[in-house]
Amino acid sequence: MDTIVMKFGGSSVANNDRLKLVAQKIIDMYNKENNIVVILSAQGKTTDKLINEASTIINQIHTIFKSF
Repeated sequence: MDTIVMKFGGSSVANNDRLKLVAQKIIDMYNKENNIVVILSAQGKTTDKLINEASTIINQIHTIFKSF
């Protein structure tokens, strides 16, 4: 029995149709009697959105501390 590591992220998990394709790939590998490790990254543009939000918060904090 092999251990298979499968990583999916971005556009491959961006919507339900793509998630179903990913799920089928995982099921297919599992059904071949493999141990499966699955790594999922953020969906679609989620990472970019999180980075932008973090930057906004950091800028707000800098503005607040400059006023002291």
